[in-house]
Amino acid sequence: MDGHLPPPPPLRSRARLADWLRAHAPELLFALLLLAVLPMRDLWAPDEPDFAQCVKEMRLRGDWILPYLNGVPYSEKPILYYWVMKASAGLLDALTGGLGFTQGVAAWALRLPSVLAAVAFLAAFRRWAARFLEPGIAEPAALILATTPLWFWQSQFIQIDLLFAALLAWSWFCWLGGYLLLRDRQEGASPDEHRRWFLKAYFWLALAFLAKGPLAPVLSVLLLGAFLLWQRDFAVLRRAGIFAGLGLTLLLVAPWYVAAGLKGGAHYAYELIIFQNFERATKAWDHIHPWWKYGEYLLGDFFPWVLLLPALGLHLRRERSLGDPAKRFLLLAFLVPFIFLSAVQSKQGKYLLMGYPFLALLLADLFRRMAGARARRLGLLLAAGLAVPALALTALALGAGGPKMRVQVAPFLGPIRLMALVMVAGTLGTAVQAWRQRAQGLIPAAALALGLLYLVGGTWGFRLLDPPKSYRRWTAAVQPLIAGRQVYYWQTIRSGVMVYTDHLMPELRSAGALERLDPEARLVAQRGEWELDAWGMTPALRARFEVLLAVPTGGGEILLLKKKP
Repeated sequence: MDGHLPPPPPLRSRARLADWLRAHAPELLFALLLLAVLPMRDLWAPDEPDFAQCVKEMRLRGDWILPYLNGVPYSEKPILYYWVMKASAGLLDALTGGLGFTQGVAAWALRLPSVLAAVAFLAAFRRWAARFLEPGIAEPAALILATTPLWFWQSQFIQIDLLFAALLAWSWFCWLGGYLLLRDRQEGASPDEHRRWFLKAYFWLALAFLAKGPLAPVLSVLLLGAFLLWQRDFAVLRRAGIFAGLGLTLLLVAPWYVAAGLKGGAHYAYELIIFQNFERATKAWDHIHPWWKYGEYLLGDFFPWVLLLPALGLHLRRERSLGDPAKRFLLLAFLVPFIFLSAVQSKQGKYLLMGYPFLALLLADLFRRMAGARARRLGLLLAAGLAVPALALTALALGAGGPKMRVQVAPFLGPIRLMALVMVAGTLGTAVQAWRQRAQGLIPAAALALGLLYLVGGTWGFRLLDPPKSYRRWTAAVQPLIAGRQVYYWQTIRSGVMVYTDHLMPELRSAGALERLDPEARLVAQRGEWELDAWGMTPALRARFEVLLAVPTGGGEILLLKKKP
């Protein structure tokens, strides 16, 4: 009889905990990786100091309506990301007693919203895949996504793109879930469950709108239009809660836009809505690249999984998988942003982030169906991809390159050697799995190697890289020289020069402004811009200024100058 007694409560609790840990292993490991990397570096230019300065100024002003940069309302993005950063900074400043905070900001606290968004999305992504797709796809897809280089980088970076991508991609997953429930009711689903999924889709879409503006609804309309056209199923719109979704989106988005327009004025509203969206798309002023640029970005941003895309294309064609509505949607969720954004002048790899979860699911399904010789070929291709960074790191560790490169590499030999060892081991492990035709072991083997690579590079490597990239050395040197003085900046501000000081630095952009500068004021400039004969600058005008301080920072040199009497 004793053998049939239930285990005592502590044993049951430990068993439940062990089951829970196993069930959530991918997102927990991803969270631990990001938390390990979180405090290892300071604010890195160009974007992180800008966001930090905006949060600093919002906290100083006690303002929740407008972000400010250098004392001026900042119109580049809507408000959601600034809200979560300000909330994170305020809460963690209070809870930790200001641990790591300077001038009201700390890099680790501002980085936390990206970490939380990435981990929460990965957990929701796995649950969605387990619910709506075939068994065996969810966990491999999560490993692919978590170890995609761009996804990892943006998950620990102070930038809006990971949060936006997570919100928008989750909105699309919710809409697809509602569609699948409506058209192919699953066992155990309630009669109205599809309505709840559709409403969730519109809710998260509204938050994506508040994070990055009209791009969210534009891409969503294009995606749903392409999908329903392929399905020949526009009739579903009558039951997809479109009008309720529109009302919900307006309810969530319009109040801030109205309040910001009233407070910031007509010029701010124009820049926020027209200049930063429509003009940026049609008359870009930065990151201008040809239409094929995203193909180039994909090679690095989705490495090494990008090597499997030709095999994925052949698989989808051979297996006729695209008769499945879910597979159609997953493919379009990557292709529609890729094609649309390729037609836009301004291009950055991070703009495609929202498409990578869908690509990860398609690749995981490819591996699930591989067996025998096909699994071997696919695995050896993946191992060959891992061999590229393994060989590059090994060559650096062994002293390859000319004298200049060896000098540059010397301070980083420790982490480079460890990363080389990790990648060589990962390459061999993946190759062994491939040779033994163990398709299910290929993704975990490659993901483990990539995760360890990020761990070493993101802790030890980032810590070694941080001193020359951080603005703290500049701040410590300049503070005694600017105390109590008005400080100006020559040309476009780099926020790192002021984020840890108690100074704003109005921008001077013409020779006339320099002529009128008070000799008691101070001027900050990047050496590269200061020595350029542009914007009315001449050698004679430059000679009228004395360099008080020059601090190498972030690959350049920052100057503090004063006008000679």
